[in-house]
Amino acid sequence: MLYKSLISLYGSSLAGKSVPKDDLIWHFTPSDDLRQFRVYALDALQQAKVFLLDHLAAAYTDTLHDAVSKQAEEAGVPAMAILGEVKLPAPVVWVEFDDRELGVARFERASLVTRHDEKPLGTGLRGYLLDDRNEGHLRITMFHRHENSRVVDPICALLVKRTPTGQLNYDDVEVELSRSVVDFRVRSGDTMEMIQGRRTVHQVETGYDLFIPYVLFAMLVSPDLGGIIPTETETFTAKDTKTARKFGKSWVLGAQKSHLTIRIGPQAAAHMAERTARLEFERQTVEERNGPVRHWVSEHERHYRSGKVVLVKGHHRGQAPDPNLPTRVMGPKSDAAIFEFPPAESPK
Repeated sequence: MLYKSLISLYGSSLAGKSVPKDDLIWHFTPSDDLRQFRVYALDALQQAKVFLLDHLAAAYTDTLHDAVSKQAEEAGVPAMAILGEVKLPAPVVWVEFDDRELGVARFERASLVTRHDEKPLGTGLRGYLLDDRNEGHLRITMFHRHENSRVVDPICALLVKRTPTGQLNYDDVEVELSRSVVDFRVRSGDTMEMIQGRRTVHQVETGYDLFIPYVLFAMLVSPDLGGIIPTETETFTAKDTKTARKFGKSWVLGAQKSHLTIRIGPQAAAHMAERTARLEFERQTVEERNGPVRHWVSEHERHYRSGKVVLVKGHHRGQAPDPNLPTRVMGPKSDAAIFEFPPAESPK
């Protein structure tokens, strides 16, 4: 989990026990600004209510994003506006998912966000730290660890301001740039244009995928949970705790001992199966349109510019349609979809 990695990294760095190999930015460009951020982040992570979406649950919430985005585009409003005011389940929340698996799912279902991509682009783990303890704004910090790489502090955070009535105004968002990360990038050889590009990408990705935790929060309070099944799961094992006590890792002892793992149930599985069948039907329909359906061509003459005339005998042309191609695709009923959970982690 990215959550556990951040707790361990930030805790050990603040205690003076991290090594350059694992924490390059802390040792390469130390600063008071970086220390203050990590003190804040570690405290927030320790207090956060933690949610981990498995790859199917993340893909499921993202399909709802596709549907709402289309509806929002037609109405001329942001996608978040369709959801309305969604209350966080705790003052501080952490939501984590596998961005690599999500990228594959988006690409396979031909999501609009991948329409210009030649391959899946997601990579690594992504986590959202949502801090709602400030009366003036909601702080959103997105952490992203790419595969086979170190954890790097985020280059910016988003501060969503509140209206006088206390509601969040997503049209009034301040981008808080991390001076320590900018300094690290400069000393690493990045130009200001490259740094600005990194900031823009991070800001856009944070805003776009923010829909995933908010859909999760909305489903958690819906009568049928929206087809998801939350299961309490151990984050730090008894062995982890024992080791932490032995070596004085107070940051581990102060963190949440468990989290909610989010999986999809039969209702969501049926929705995903229906989407897959519909996409396959649409793909085959498009392929069929690209070429003529098999038909008979009567005998005729073909005239060339040179004056040559050729008699073409009667023949079949085109390809025979697939007899298994459905003419209509309907999603399976919820009681017909079976979703298997690992025996050790089955919900009780």
